[in-house]
Order: sequence, then structure tokens, then C-alpha cells
Amino acid sequence: MRETLINNFLRISKIPRMSGNEKQISDFFVEVAKNNHLDFFQDSNYNVLIKKKGNIKGDSIAFQSHLDMVCVKKESSNHDFSKGIDVIIDGDKVTAKDTSLGADQGVGLALMLTLIEDNTLKHPDLEFLFTVEEETTFKGALTFPYDKVVSRKMINLDFCEDDGTIVSSAGDNVSEYVYEGTLSKKNLNSYKLKIDGLIGGNSGIDIEKSRNNAIINMISILSNKNIYLCSINGGTFENDIATSCEAVVQSESDLTKEISNIKVEQVENSESFSLEDTKNIINEILAMKSGFITETASANLGTTKTDNNKVIVTYLFRSTIKSELEEISNNLNNLKYNFKINNLYTDNIWKINENSLMLKKYKETYFKLFKENPRESIIQGGVEISAIQEKLDNLDLISIGANMQNFHTINEVTYISSWEKIYNILINIISD
Repeated sequence: MRETLINNFLRISKIPRMSGNEKQISDFFVEVAKNNHLDFFQDSNYNVLIKKKGNIKGDSIAFQSHLDMVCVKKESSNHDFSKGIDVIIDGDKVTAKDTSLGADQGVGLALMLTLIEDNTLKHPDLEFLFTVEEETTFKGALTFPYDKVVSRKMINLDFCEDDGTIVSSAGDNVSEYVYEGTLSKKNLNSYKLKIDGLIGGNSGIDIEKSRNNAIINMISILSNKNIYLCSINGGTFENDIATSCEAVVQSESDLTKEISNIKVEQVENSESFSLEDTKNIINEILAMKSGFITETASANLGTTKTDNNKVIVTYLFRSTIKSELEEISNNLNNLKYNFKINNLYTDNIWKINENSLMLKKYKETYFKLFKENPRESIIQGGVEISAIQEKLDNLDLISIGANMQNFHTINEVTYISSWEKIYNILINIISD
């Protein structure tokens, strides 16, 4: 089984699947369905549902993974993501050459592909749901026509720890803060400041790292300097912890001598914001806390970009308590420094199901295989199954997955033995 799982992960990794560009990977699974003479449905957004008839009695079970991945690479890399991922296998360890690996959700896709193509399995009717744009908008989960889905039991494969399951997750609110100022020429030297190479990660799993993300570090440095801001650009996605940030500023001081802990170089003169604009931008970003805000709520300052005379910040707030999510989200609208706010989207809270038969079955299976009880996790990260749960009445679901770390970064890693462990759990759940 090891070689099959590896081969299937490599098949998937050859296909481009950046968020918003899922047609090829979607068509790949359509071809898999055709080649295996299985019923399938592909919608206009490239979500795919494949149905595999059972050979034993039992309730139909659905598996769900998202097709897209976060694509990031080293600045020095010339990698073309339209040609897939260069996967490196070193014993049990799997990484990528100078890029994110796409283990999130490539491992889930490989597990589902293996289940689809393995005709030796004993199982009830199975359904395989593949969704688009999970890493950005949850578009797939929100738009799929769920009248096509028969199953009311579902296993999502988007967790990243193989010794437990997610039983609940936070809801979130993502907003865009826009500051529009005035640029002008000044007779001052211009400097480019750069922070890069921070560890980063996903703000749901690694939320504590967000306290020291690259944008916050940059703003903290700028707040103590007599400068005029020209631009600030950092982060890649609102859901990820920013690993790099670049600012261009003007100053009467020689910043190449004054700042020694980050990269600083003098550049050609740029237009800059006024001193008042600069202070407003810095102070508003400083006010956007990241990491845990309360025991049940967290926030992530995801990205900042400068577009001519506008600075645009994306900020994500989460809570596992609905009233808290609403209260703090409302408070975030009370801006002090002339920013305008655009609410981009909100995702629902996934509440604990105390009577979940799927959770009971998973725990029994895990104990049977490993003679210990699995962990049950409540996570800060929003997961698309919260959106699916809203669409499918009486859906009983769990979320499990193989071990992976540093996903959404160039340091992403996963482990083949963990893939095998999860596959073993899955085939035992469906065969019993």
C-alpha cells in the first residue's frame, strides 16, 4: 500500500492546482471516474462528486477533500506552478524543492484516489466530494448542489495530526481595511526594509506564531522611527501567517546605520505619504492584535499591500462562540485612524455533535487498531465542512488526516507512514 499511496500523491502533485485554477485537477478526477466506470458529477465551478457502489450492506459514507493548494516559493526559485510540484522523498519524509508541497490537501486527495481505485475493498456505497477554492473563499463548499449527495455520514481529510480528530472549529470573519492617503515628493532619502524567512504556517493550527508575523515585526520597527511611509507589502493569504514583509520609507536619518536587525538598503526616491497618513497607517495596524485574544478567540493579520495611494490590510478574526464572534467583529468596525472597512466573508462555527455516531465509530476503530484513545480537538482554524454542514441536513461528520507541518510554506513536510496509518483507519471504518 505504501507504494500505491506514494504513486498517487505523485500523480496529483504533477497537476497544477493553485486556488482558482482547479480545472486540470478536477478533470483528472473525472477521468479517474470514467476509467473506473463510476458515476460522477462535475459542476460549473469544477467541484466533483464520484459515486462508488458498495459490496456490503451499510449506510453510505462520503469522503471530502479540497482540490486546491497554497502555492508559495523561495524568492530565488524559478519554479513554475503550472507544471506541478517537485516532490522530494527522503525515507519516510516528504517535502518539495523550494516550494510549498501541497500536502494540504494533496494527501487527502491521494487517500481518496486510492480508495476509488482499490477494488479489493469491502465497503458500503461511497461518495467522494472534491471542492474548489478552500484556501481562499470556500467557493466549492458554498456552491456545490448538495441534492446530488446521498450520504449523511462524512469523513473530511483536512486535519494534520494522525492521532486524533477535529470535533469542532471556530467560525471566522474576514475584513479588508483600506486607507487612502496622499502621496507627494519629498527631498529625502528612500530606503527599502525587508523581513523574510520567518517560519509561518496556517493561522488555524499555528495561531500563536501570528503574534510575531513579518508584518507585525515590520510595523513595530517603523513605529519607533521618524519616517514617511511610501509602501508596505507583506503576507500571501489572510489565512496564513506572514513570513515576509517589505516596506519602502523616506527619512532624514541614515536607516542603513540606524537599523541593523533586518535588511535595509537605499533605493531610488519614491513618493511618500504625509507624516499624518504614515502615523495613521502604522497605528491602525498596531491596533490589530494577532494570536489568541481570549481563550476562545484569535486573530491573524494576514496581508498588507500598497496600491498607489492606498494601503489595504486583510484581517481575520475567529471564535468558537457565536456571540463573541459577533461582538468582536462589531468592535473591529470602530476604527480610529480613517481606515474604511469592507467585510469580505464570514464562515460558520462547526459545533460539537455530542451524539455523533461517526465520532463513536472512529474512536472504536482507533482503539481497536492502536490500543489507545484518539485526541479530540477544537481548533481555531475555519474548515469548509462547517459550510457543508449548513447545506446538508442531519450530516454526521468527523475530520481526520495525516501528519504534516508548516503547510502553506516552503518548509511544508508530511510523512508516508502517517498516510498509511490514516488509510488503515479508513478501510477499517468502511469495512465494519
